[in-house]
Amino acid sequence: MSKFNVDKITVSQTQCFFDNKTGTKVYEKPSLMQYESQHFKCKAIIELEECVADRNWTIGLIQACDSMYLENRYGRHGSSFWEFHPIKSGRHRMVNDSDGRQYPFYSVTSSKCEVTRGAVHNCVVKLQYADHFYPTVVWELPYCGGAKLTEVIRRQDFWIWLVAVRRAGHYNRGNDVFHVGKDELYILRSMRWHYCLHMRFDPDERVGNRLRSVADRQVEEPSILLHSDEPVPLSAVHPPHCNAAQSLIWYPRVRTGHHKPELLVPPRQAIVPWDRWSAEMLPGLSPRPQRPRELRVCPLWSKDSDIGVAPAKVQQPLPSSETSPAALAENPLAERLLRAHKKRWQFLKGDGFAGNSRAKSKLLLNSTDSSGLAMSIKQAAAAAAAAAAASVV
Repeated sequence: MSKFNVDKITVSQTQCFFDNKTGTKVYEKPSLMQYESQHFKCKAIIELEECVADRNWTIGLIQACDSMYLENRYGRHGSSFWEFHPIKSGRHRMVNDSDGRQYPFYSVTSSKCEVTRGAVHNCVVKLQYADHFYPTVVWELPYCGGAKLTEVIRRQDFWIWLVAVRRAGHYNRGNDVFHVGKDELYILRSMRWHYCLHMRFDPDERVGNRLRSVADRQVEEPSILLHSDEPVPLSAVHPPHCNAAQSLIWYPRVRTGHHKPELLVPPRQAIVPWDRWSAEMLPGLSPRPQRPRELRVCPLWSKDSDIGVAPAKVQQPLPSSETSPAALAENPLAERLLRAHKKRWQFLKGDGFAGNSRAKSKLLLNSTDSSGLAMSIKQAAAAAAAAAAASVV
């Protein structure tokens, strides 16, 4: 019986969409307002072939946020912002969006499946999750001169990956860590979605009648990138996760001696020591806010390198006929593509790569297998032929 590998996984269906049966709901209460956003859903159906697995594998959905603007505006007084220090500081490119129980997957239930060492039977696996926002916002900030809520503005961008992870030999199902340089990650699908919301309130109206307008029409529909595999940054598969990394900070419109930024809700997880976090998020503020008791400091990736490789790029070598001097001479674009590919290989081989030696060797191996490059060269050749035919006509 053949050995289980990524070729034994067939992705028969992927979907990502907003549930049109849901919409923005606003609940006004005496001291606070809650809103529930439209629901986003992601689904994937995969088929596994009968074979034998010599390692444990995990197949599932990863979600990460790479941009967030979340403002609660209190008229002319100022605004409170939910912010991610890893992104705002520029130290990380993304923040993992999971429940934090088994990184990097969205949840431990319906968004992932385990393939354990031993016999693997023919089967169909459904992976899915639903995401929505359900925050609480106070009507007034008494320590800020009684500032009253007038607007809520939210804009967020997310990446999703359907991946297969070949676990290292010591892996057990209770392990919630992705081992860089040991576990191998294969990208099966890449997806993208954006969310926008703008609500306006009249603070002078009675509770229950303050909402004036809701703009929640999404300009862009969620998309599946069928012809491109977005690399996965290290920050997308490791702590902290969104709910633990976010902090709420008050920024007054006019900053004077009595009106300064103030930390309202501290993060539960950070990637730098607290003194550095405070200096970067609240520069110039004195005295510094006290370190939260429950704060956990997570690993910092000084170089947030890309990991993961598409299965097609692992299996097929680049045909030599398409990289011959004659073929490249007739196709300058193909020559540029090949040079770019070699440049990437030299980068990984040199000192520019931040990973350890074992991770580097695996990426070097993957960089030499280039069916994706072969496809690009084929497309370039076809484009060159079409241009030549057009010039003749």
